[in-house]
Amino acid sequence: MTLLLIRHVETDWNREPARCQGWAEIGINETGRVQARAAARTLAGSGIELIVTSHLRRARETAELMREELGGELPLVVDPRLAETHRGEWESRLFVEIMLDDAQSWRRYREHPQTFRFPGGESLADQQRRVLAALRDAARDGRQALLVTHAGSLRAARCFLDGRGLAAFHEMGAGNGGANEVPSEGLAARITAFLEGSR
Repeated sequence: MTLLLIRHVETDWNREPARCQGWAEIGINETGRVQARAAARTLAGSGIELIVTSHLRRARETAELMREELGGELPLVVDPRLAETHRGEWESRLFVEIMLDDAQSWRRYREHPQTFRFPGGESLADQQRRVLAALRDAARDGRQALLVTHAGSLRAARCFLDGRGLAAFHEMGAGNGGANEVPSEGLAARITAFLEGSR
């Protein structure tokens, strides 16, 4: 069995000049709607039995469109642990503005993601722990699951899955609608050991 992790599709804030989304409730755009339906068609016949989505609007809309394209019968569960990092004071701001106005924090974010906490928000390490807990529970469920999440959440998961640690956070790509396949065998035990060791 595998878990399929997919990033939500495009929003207007993903377009340049891009804005920091975090937990801001931004819906997907028309390009995103096309992307969601196309992504679902590529997964038709892959045996998906369950869709789990972040609670944020852009992920929920992606999940709902994919569910509709896949026949509309699949159970859909909302799991807030799959959400993007809560990015505090940066949310809704243009990235170019953040780079200029908060250059020191931006440099720490880029150079030391493993210890970074967003001003007024969450640390990447905290995000990684909750995302991994969601993956663990999906693996334990035993059904072929599609998890709809966010770029930061995908990167945090892949840092663990690839064994590279959060220092590699910015080396991971995550395009809108891009999917990652994760074998679920042994995954729950591996994540549990990590979570217990990082308390």
